[in-house]
Amino acid sequence: MIISYIALGLRIILMSVERIVVRLLGNDEGDIYRNTAASFLFFIIGALFLLPFNLFVEIDNFKFLIPCYISSVVYAVAFVAYVNALSIGEVSLVTPIHSLNSLFLMILSYLFLGEAITITKVFGVIVMIIGLLILKRTGSFLKSTTYLFNNIACRWMFLFVLLQSLGRVIDKYFYVSASPILYSTVLYFFIALNVWIFLFVKKKQSYICEIFMEKKAISIISGAINGFAYLFLLIALNHIELSIAEPVTQISMIITMILSYIFFKENIKEKIPGSILILMGGWLLLYNH
Repeated sequence: MIISYIALGLRIILMSVERIVVRLLGNDEGDIYRNTAASFLFFIIGALFLLPFNLFVEIDNFKFLIPCYISSVVYAVAFVAYVNALSIGEVSLVTPIHSLNSLFLMILSYLFLGEAITITKVFGVIVMIIGLLILKRTGSFLKSTTYLFNNIACRWMFLFVLLQSLGRVIDKYFYVSASPILYSTVLYFFIALNVWIFLFVKKKQSYICEIFMEKKAISIISGAINGFAYLFLLIALNHIELSIAEPVTQISMIITMILSYIFFKENIKEKIPGSILILMGGWLLLYNH
């Protein structure tokens, strides 16, 4: 039991640091190809860190490969958007938007999986929307909302949240019996493959080596964080329900905001009230998911 709680604590720390590291790995000028190459490194190195743990996994069949690849296409686009959002935007502004994944997941689960929407979930949605409206104080609620949707980094993060939620729904809809560690490792390799194909078609694959040589330590650290954060989640789920683990993990948002102030001197004071409301709304949605 204690190991699961330690693992969950370590996951929170890694998720907090991940957004800072991805910001450092990406291109702050918004070069889509360089940020796509950074996404490749993020996943291929993460997959390599996960690979040794599959030595302890029994493989019964390979039926999971097709649904896994379908998911990987969605996730590939999603995480390119994720890297872009963190690279060109304020980490303390786009990170709370990341927590809206529970809202998108609830909507998509209702539409495609027929999952119920409860009164508590509706209240959670209202709380999250209020939090979003006051996240960036630019006068009225309308001006704040307009600012978020006109901000290119926020747009990238909204796209990431939507596609990540869609990927999770696809995973659940096409669920097959496979070890989570095996599934995630193959998924990471598939995502990296999809990203590489895109770069190859655009003749920009050389950016992968360039970024790795320029930011070797950051590349390795980001991949390690990506792989181990998921591994710690699996360990935590041995004795902690997902409906508890996911809301608790969202605490990482607050830690990320503090780190964004320390490393990038971002103004986080105005974003704290909205972030807390988004966090509370996410708790209400996920706890009843």
